[in-house]
Amino acid sequence: MFEKVAIVGAGAVGGYVGAQLSRAGVETVFIDPWPEHVEAVRSKGIEIREMNPADNFTAKVRALHICDVPQLIAEKPFDVAFVAVKSYDTRWATQMIAPYVAPGGCFVSLQNSINEEEMAAIVGWGRTLGCTVNLLAAELIDPGVVVRNSPRGTDKSIGLCVGEVHGRVTPRVQSLVKMLEHADTTKATTNLWGDRWSKLVINAMRNGVSAVTGMSGKQRDLDEHARDVTIRLGSSCVRVGKTMGLELDAVSGLDLEVLARAEEDPEAYKAITEMIYKVANSRSDGQRPSMGQDIRKGRRTETHAINGLVAERGRQFGVDASIHQRLHEIILQVESGKLTPSPDLIRDL
Repeated sequence: MFEKVAIVGAGAVGGYVGAQLSRAGVETVFIDPWPEHVEAVRSKGIEIREMNPADNFTAKVRALHICDVPQLIAEKPFDVAFVAVKSYDTRWATQMIAPYVAPGGCFVSLQNSINEEEMAAIVGWGRTLGCTVNLLAAELIDPGVVVRNSPRGTDKSIGLCVGEVHGRVTPRVQSLVKMLEHADTTKATTNLWGDRWSKLVINAMRNGVSAVTGMSGKQRDLDEHARDVTIRLGSSCVRVGKTMGLELDAVSGLDLEVLARAEEDPEAYKAITEMIYKVANSRSDGQRPSMGQDIRKGRRTETHAINGLVAERGRQFGVDASIHQRLHEIILQVESGKLTPSPDLIRDL
């Protein structure tokens, strides 16, 4: 059903998924704002480094600068556009690619947080889908080089979940599942909003803590105080989601029902700690979540769409998520250069 695909934002996740699609024979076009990255992909392809070096590969993918996009008007339109930019870039990226997607084509958010409403404001709800990235941890370490730091999903732990906003499994969702299985284990979901919030729990408990402490994912999870903060962040985020009426599922190796009880129940706290250890030990030592990467590279984070969003929804639904607001404010100060990343920044959380 889908023959031509645009990846708008060919960074860590977009670059990885697009490389796998191109390798599988799908006509794939990268569109990215980093000039050096585009030129590297043009000259030598995109290099993918897996956790097992024997699985490394380089894929040839057509790559375009943003200024090249208007030239697409003379070509066959895209059947699907994956929007894989930062949350705060969703609107302009969707607006940019929209004229070059076929009338019956669709737009899929392949991002952190919950950005489908932003996309639908441009192209309509009927053309908007979401894809939740459950397990894929990756980093764009150099122009044209993406490193994957997490194992591939399994039948029990699905890597990607793609679905319609209304929850029905449509033919286009089935086609997307078949295509995305080239990148990771994929399933069609009837619970997009629950899946989205479930993954937001993971991002909200992990990303900001790494950003403000400077810790890698493994360092954060093995540090007693940092891990305790992540558990409290995750527990409150689960409670917000449940109060909103969402059906949450286990994600990234964590049982969210157990996580919700962890602040009050010592046995649940112990159980979730063991789950966190297991996940930490399954990833590479260099794995660093997205906001931690952002701080290292001196760029804006997605804190407004992650911890800021949880804090906002907590206030809206009467659930105490003030720890997210406090972390959000610290992230903003680190982001602006007013504070330097340090484990001391979370001592008072």
